[in-house]
Amino acid sequence: MPRTLPDLTNRALRRVRPMAFETNASFVERLARAHHLTTSELLGGLRIQRLKVYPVREHAYGPHTPTELYLNAGARARISQYTGIPDAHLAHALPCWKDHRDRGSTTETMPGGAIRPSSLPVVIGCPHCTVARTGQTQPIPRYLPHQQLVCTRHRTWALGPHTLNGVPVPQVHALLHKTPEIVRAHHTHLRLTRRWGPDADNAVAQAARLTEHWRRHAPRSERIWPDRARHIASGSGDGPMWETLAREAIAYPETIALAGLLIRRPSTRYHRTLPGQPHPLHTTIARLLHRRWLQNPAHYPQDLSRYIQYAPRHPTNDTAYRHPTKPTSREADTIELTQLGYRPPRPTAKAHGAQRR
Repeated sequence: MPRTLPDLTNRALRRVRPMAFETNASFVERLARAHHLTTSELLGGLRIQRLKVYPVREHAYGPHTPTELYLNAGARARISQYTGIPDAHLAHALPCWKDHRDRGSTTETMPGGAIRPSSLPVVIGCPHCTVARTGQTQPIPRYLPHQQLVCTRHRTWALGPHTLNGVPVPQVHALLHKTPEIVRAHHTHLRLTRRWGPDADNAVAQAARLTEHWRRHAPRSERIWPDRARHIASGSGDGPMWETLAREAIAYPETIALAGLLIRRPSTRYHRTLPGQPHPLHTTIARLLHRRWLQNPAHYPQDLSRYIQYAPRHPTNDTAYRHPTKPTSREADTIELTQLGYRPPRPTAKAHGAQRR
């Protein structure tokens, strides 16, 4: 017999607070689980039943786009009343809390919403921090800004979720215990963000596009990035696979160093030269990143002027939330793991037996 929807008109029995940058869907699911309900039962008990579901198109490879729960004003008001958390506090913690496009007067809005693919990059937060904050081991998807992908306390890097042949890739974090240079670069990143605000985001995004180009087209003499990939993959898989999954982490120290150069010395911005003519910026970058091969103009994209095309405005103390800046291009997001020889782990004999039963 189907379960009767509970009456949730009163205040919640258990206090559940959202984590910073958490998705709406994750917060509502944790709220339901704390009261031994499913998400649909919780929403039904709150009389939030008008949910439009949009299909999710999965790729055979590349990033997995999780779904998000977008709630209208009426639904948000009922959840706020039920949890006892003011709507303003929920909006501060949940970046997509008010992203539903309400129509008409909010006082006449019927509680409802939509379930559709998330419009922002989602990662799984540090599992150790999650346990310390919530007391639960359930992974929490979050819209972490780029400068917060690193957890310095537990030395983890939050990777974006990926699928291969429709199967989620099990690795969701990179371990940084053997790569202290990535942790040091993270502290530099935070200092740049505190001083320059959105300009630091732009500088890091432009630098990341360059370092990703270099990483993918590096000569055989390059040893630092492959070694870093092997250190990150220690005990977790092969190096080539991790060069794809953790590509941002692998080139992160060089990305932050280059971003600092661009934002502090705008006079080094790229200007056009004759084909094959050496550029002062090439020498500066090669010395900064300790890569002699970067003095060769052939290792730079032909449209380099499009990569470095802005000057920072001025330092800022802006610490307000900004949507995460995705530093790499969509092209880098669709690298086929199968071309690198990665295959999903085969089911064990025990698992085969369980399936036959």
